[in-house]
Amino acid sequence: MITRTKRRSRRSLAAILAAMLVASVLAVVAGSPAQAANTSFEVKIDTDNDNVPDAREFAGQDRYDTALRLAKNFAMSKGGLGAVPNAFVSSGETLVDSISVAGLAGYVDAPIILTPTDSLHGGAADFIEDYGVSTVYVLGGSAAVSDATVTAIEGLDSGPTVTRIAGDDRYATAAVIAGMIDAESSWCGTDAVSAVLINGASDMMSYGVAVQTIAYRLQLPVLMTASDELPDATAEYITENDVEHVQIIGGTGAVSADVASALTTLGVDTVARVDGDTASAVSVALAQMAGNGCGDALGLVATDRVALVRGNPDGVVAAPVLASSLHNGFLVSPLVVGDSLPASVRDYLAATPKNIGGNRLNLGIVAVGGTAAVSEATMDAALTAAASAGSLSAQIGANSDTNLDGATNADDPVRPDTTTTIVPTAGSEAGPVITLYFSDDVAPDVPRLQDIIEINGVPAVVLTATQSRAGGACDNRRIDVTLGQHLRGGDTISIVASDTKFGTSTDQRTVAPTSTTVMAAPADRARPTISIVGIANASTARNYFDVSFADNVGLAGTAALTAEEVTIVPGPGGAAVPSPTVTHTAGAALGAVDIGRALVPGDRLVIAPGAVADAAGNVSAGTSGSAIRAQASPRITSVLMSNLKHSHNATWTVPVGIVGGATGDDAITISAKGGGDAAGAAGNTWTMVFDRASTYGATKPLDIDVRVDPKGQRVTVRFNSGPATATLGELLAALKANADFDERFAAGFTSCADGDPKAALGLVTARNQSVSSSGTGRTVFALQVNFSAFVDTVNNDALLTDVLSAAAVRTRPSAAETLADGITRIRTAASSTTPGGGLTIASDILVLDGTNLVVNASPSLPTVGADTAATAGPVRSIRYEVATARVSNLPKARDLVETVSGHGGGTEVTGPPLIPAITARTAVATGYAVDAVTGADNTGAQDTVDENLNGASQVRISVSSSVKAPR
Repeated sequence: MITRTKRRSRRSLAAILAAMLVASVLAVVAGSPAQAANTSFEVKIDTDNDNVPDAREFAGQDRYDTALRLAKNFAMSKGGLGAVPNAFVSSGETLVDSISVAGLAGYVDAPIILTPTDSLHGGAADFIEDYGVSTVYVLGGSAAVSDATVTAIEGLDSGPTVTRIAGDDRYATAAVIAGMIDAESSWCGTDAVSAVLINGASDMMSYGVAVQTIAYRLQLPVLMTASDELPDATAEYITENDVEHVQIIGGTGAVSADVASALTTLGVDTVARVDGDTASAVSVALAQMAGNGCGDALGLVATDRVALVRGNPDGVVAAPVLASSLHNGFLVSPLVVGDSLPASVRDYLAATPKNIGGNRLNLGIVAVGGTAAVSEATMDAALTAAASAGSLSAQIGANSDTNLDGATNADDPVRPDTTTTIVPTAGSEAGPVITLYFSDDVAPDVPRLQDIIEINGVPAVVLTATQSRAGGACDNRRIDVTLGQHLRGGDTISIVASDTKFGTSTDQRTVAPTSTTVMAAPADRARPTISIVGIANASTARNYFDVSFADNVGLAGTAALTAEEVTIVPGPGGAAVPSPTVTHTAGAALGAVDIGRALVPGDRLVIAPGAVADAAGNVSAGTSGSAIRAQASPRITSVLMSNLKHSHNATWTVPVGIVGGATGDDAITISAKGGGDAAGAAGNTWTMVFDRASTYGATKPLDIDVRVDPKGQRVTVRFNSGPATATLGELLAALKANADFDERFAAGFTSCADGDPKAALGLVTARNQSVSSSGTGRTVFALQVNFSAFVDTVNNDALLTDVLSAAAVRTRPSAAETLADGITRIRTAASSTTPGGGLTIASDILVLDGTNLVVNASPSLPTVGADTAATAGPVRSIRYEVATARVSNLPKARDLVETVSGHGGGTEVTGPPLIPAITARTAVATGYAVDAVTGADNTGAQDTVDENLNGASQVRISVSSSVKAPR
């Protein structure tokens, strides 16, 4: 239950008159489009790691997906996974309760997610668990969100506390929500206890969407009314909370003059109205207020961003993002649109200033929702209205993967350089390198770059500028710049406004201002961690505890554990241990403490605080662990798989013999983009075919026909006609102009130095000249196999055979191949130099007791013998990082993994597996799933305390966000 303090008393007459004056400008006057922002662009995100924004961030498949995308954006601004303590859940079918919660959401700093009335949306459930939501507020009564849905939320593994916020109807629910804001909120500049009033009808929700963002930022109660009558619940809230100012949203068609009079009768000091005949006009009025009279109250308000929202349904949950997380904490004003761009919004965009603070304005326009919500035609109209020139945009990033996300792109922050001496002269010792990512093709012009790059407001020293190479092709949109000066933490690198133009010979444009801050790598303040595992009463007696070490930046520099830092506390009936033996090498991930006798249940190993220190001087905390009884017959409880990550893309080098180029150079290089059906390993089987039509005519205009066959994995480029003056630039333009090609591939000059769009195109003279891929495409993923108990040794060959067998069956080996052959090809032999059947084990990583990562380069885990220092195990989870040359035989979610007790010792079981089939005793040492036997005849009683022995299991592969793909 949330309690509220008493609102403060009424203000003086002078304050009331001041509030009335602030509220006097109410209507929007459509301005003539005298000028607009210098340039405009649609704000998108890069989904395929090709450094080109290509998709709307909030284009969900439906309203629930859009709400989740918004919520995830909000969560990432708070720190990502585990960083969102509160969240609101509202019905995605009625939506009306979402409108009234904006102010409370701002007060508790929480996102809003949607679910169907009678069931918990799977994405909503994942969000609550993944982002650490401990308190869920359910909006509305059971008619909006059913009791069964609430029960489903309460039953999540994370066990969130669920509070339902509801009244007798939507008006009463809005009043209850308002009552939970324990703060005195004021409308822009009024210094009065304030509330927002909107029409609560379902067909009037767009007015609420227009004001939500301001209500969120100001933490304002959002009350509801009928068009012509003030509901009792609303009136009671206003009276009981001594509301002094009510801001009506919309003209009298939305909230009548009678309702305004009723507010005055209740004793409200000032009643003001944001006027407008439509929700779009009202949204424009609010955007103007945010940028002017309301700016001081709102704090940071973006001048270079606006958002286009559909009033219903996609816009109803956008307030937390638009008010806080979308644009580095700046409020982004929502502009309400419909099936087309309203005139009021068009005029507003056309009146945006061309320059702000002496810098040309490059206005970013964000679409909330997909094209069903904000159509491409609507976006295009907005971009046209908003722009007066088409400047290039640029981003400044590091020249390497500094954020360790597996890709080098504009998201990589620039770090301080470590170069000791820099002579600011070209050709001298190299200085730090930054990379400029442009929105279109540019040339690496050092003098021009010197004009626009500044560091801390002073022109930078630019030594060299070169075009980068991406996927083997020259990337004309990416320029590597070598500086002749140091970069230190906190330095600001800027591209400043200038009349200097960049681009190609046919497209010269200025570059929009941008900047970035040099960010020092975060200090290492994390302690190294120690994990202890001891197995007592094992079938083969163990005298030692396994000890594993981990550190957030690696174990290099980690001190060694010594005998003086450990103590053994005997378990019941166990003999004292005065002198344990410690085996551990400084920087090693694994060690052991031998106590000189067999472990008994309850034996405890205590490691003193500060026993090991990492390279940064952080020391370990005190750690202890007790020996546990060996658990019988470990089974596989789950097989989890990461999402696919395309680590390398295939390329196709088209030589001079097929198309023209500089003598001795390959003409162009085609590279697969990071998304789509040619990404990663899939691209290796694609072929590029260059062809000349039999009807080719040299006197006709250039006609290049580009066709893409996804099923046949083939691109055909046919030259139908063309003069001798045709250029390589025209060929590249023809490739890019084909939407199917451009979706999957990028094409550029193989040689950055010799790449010239004006170079003569040697027109193809033969039929069907094919170019095969480089074969370098790789798709990587990780598998994690979890056991129900600790196991000592794992035979990776046998385990992977079981895990990947379902994929082998799905890909149907040829008639000449047995199932075993198919599996063998999946698990590449150690002696093989090429990927057999596609799957190659990149490395094995043990997850010791589900906590610590230890890299083991050996394909199979070494066996741990009795009374020896532990070199591996016991483990409960095994992680595999897998790279594949083909995508067709990858494991998929819901594949059935059947692990049988007869797959051990490296000996294949012939014929259909029998459950519980078993192998010879000699196989136990290297088996991962072997029931105990007493002899080679496969007979004997099961040993119920051997941690190496297991029974059969059947589980299905699941894709899980907890399993991260390899870097």
